[in-house]
Amino acid sequence: METALSELINISNTFGKDRSLVQGVGGNTSSKTPDGKSMYVKASGTALKDMASDRGWRKLDIEKVQPIFSDKSLSKLSVEAREQEMVKRLQAACNDGLTSDARPSVESPLHVLLDDYVIHLHALVVLSYASAKGGKDRTFELFQNEPLPPLWVPYADPGYSLGKKASVLVWKYRKQHGRNPQILILEKHGLFVAAQHPDKAMRLVRKVIRRCQEGLASSTQHNVPEIKELEVEPTKQKISEALSEVGGQVTPVHYCLDQTVLSVLGREDVRRLLSAPPLTPDEMGFVNSPVLWLTNSDYKTIVRRITSSIAKNQRLPAAFLVKEVGLFIAGDDKMAEILKEIVVGSLFVRRNAQDMGGINGLNRRQREFISNWEAEEFRIQLSTQ
Repeated sequence: METALSELINISNTFGKDRSLVQGVGGNTSSKTPDGKSMYVKASGTALKDMASDRGWRKLDIEKVQPIFSDKSLSKLSVEAREQEMVKRLQAACNDGLTSDARPSVESPLHVLLDDYVIHLHALVVLSYASAKGGKDRTFELFQNEPLPPLWVPYADPGYSLGKKASVLVWKYRKQHGRNPQILILEKHGLFVAAQHPDKAMRLVRKVIRRCQEGLASSTQHNVPEIKELEVEPTKQKISEALSEVGGQVTPVHYCLDQTVLSVLGREDVRRLLSAPPLTPDEMGFVNSPVLWLTNSDYKTIVRRITSSIAKNQRLPAAFLVKEVGLFIAGDDKMAEILKEIVVGSLFVRRNAQDMGGINGLNRRQREFISNWEAEEFRIQLSTQ
């Protein structure tokens, strides 16, 4: 096994096991070969923690990937045609000899522009800033004493648009500072770090996480409610039966209660937190329906709320936060685990973003793009197989 690949697997497995850094199949990583001709990159729809010598990655010919953002013909295509063309070009750039239909991450062209080792994570403490209305200013305050500032990338649709916007900003940063950025904060998306050595890239991740965590330490503390444990099983049964009655299908329901859920249950503004739109492409793609806030577990109330949610979102809700009881997730075991990680992560970010000046979620147009984005649908399908 090439050193670049073994290092990529080590990085991916190390950070992929930490749910505060990666939820579900989110995030991606890459490593370039010493000759600078090829790049190993995470395959779309694969969890970082599951990457191994025989799965979860693709190898790309860098020379074939580099022209993607400079090709003016791509920008003239319709959004759908452009995204399909980029996927096609990335597939054609694979030089690993694999017969798998696994796709390289759609963010591969951005990875090519940066240093040899790139780590992209949906770190919750970073997303707390990236999803807050005052997050950009707070981020630069945190890193004001660093010799090189982080690069803040305003939100763009994932795929070509995000990569194109980031590439322009990377070029400007390089012109101003004489080198590539090592820390990139992508609005409503997550963290990128890049370095010439794997150990340095990993240290950078830990440094950013520690710095952002320290900045959240003074967040407002809220009461922790007492939980009615005897209500857990009856509530789970009622939600399951209500979903069956309204949606016409039997759906297992899972229960979750941790410190994040407790902290949100103890807030007076919980309804406001949940009413904000999805925060990230992952939340939009996988959950795609607001967490329903229930002040009680009355069966008729649950049925009414589910019916109302379907009418508005055209989809069965998958998450329910019940006052003084906890969080309930609907879905088969594998999907429920992914949904739980994303929903709990979203609750953490919403809580902190609100305390930082307000939640900056995805607007209607941004949500519509993700709903119709084929690459996201492909990723979701793979993640649940």
